[in-house]
Amino acid sequence: MIRVAVAVFLGLLGVTAATGAEGAGCSVRKGLYDEWAQSKKSLPRGSGKEALVASANRVVDVPDEREEVRDTYQAFFQCLSDTAERQDQQALQAVCDDAAGDHLASMVCRTVLYIKGGRMGVKDFVDALPSGRRGADLIWDLEAVAVPGPKDPPPSIFLPNGPAYRLIDELFLLVLDGRDNATAKYFTIAANASETGASHTDSQIQLLLREAPAVVVKEWPVLRQYRPLLRKLVKEMSNTLSRAEMLQMRQGVMAFCSKDNLDCPEIMQIMGK
Repeated sequence: MIRVAVAVFLGLLGVTAATGAEGAGCSVRKGLYDEWAQSKKSLPRGSGKEALVASANRVVDVPDEREEVRDTYQAFFQCLSDTAERQDQQALQAVCDDAAGDHLASMVCRTVLYIKGGRMGVKDFVDALPSGRRGADLIWDLEAVAVPGPKDPPPSIFLPNGPAYRLIDELFLLVLDGRDNATAKYFTIAANASETGASHTDSQIQLLLREAPAVVVKEWPVLRQYRPLLRKLVKEMSNTLSRAEMLQMRQGVMAFCSKDNLDCPEIMQIMGK
């Protein structure tokens, strides 16, 4: 029940199909992401992920090659969505096979194949996600590449917020399910988020703390690496939730703390014992 409610909250259910030109943009040349990554080096000193997102919405002051890379990805994501909505798994797999030579396109393809395949093969989906800081950077670069314009919604399969957030949301559902390795990969992504991305992941982590106490206890060896973030989020929650709601959250965690669990005193300290 919690998982379904969260899926509705994230907008992952009830996505409607979009129309598009069949076959248009269904290819990405090998190494396109490497071109994008190289172009970041030409940004003004001090520019970070927010500069990438901002630049994606500007026509002026953006090198032509950078716009060309972004346009190529946008066309590919639209084609990928259109192909997925036709319910032709063979055609979808063919598109993704062609995109295997590009890190970014391949990662998005694996996400779409996972969704359209009925979310089977959870382990393969999680294991295929890139690890570490470089992996997190890949996902936040995807946010910058795929950010829609104010009047251009994302392709339907990536609603409501685009492919980067669709991937993050799918991974978050697996965190709630307590799936192996999902929490470690999710928190690496969250810890390296852009400003916009941090707002998204912060709200999800707060939901995790409130609604999945068993996962909090089980995954504490991972979560303890992010104690400053957790303290900040719990403090924010204490300012917005009632005392009764905060007490309920703490009691929920305590219910999964056995007497011999040496992590629980630390968990309860973070939760505001």
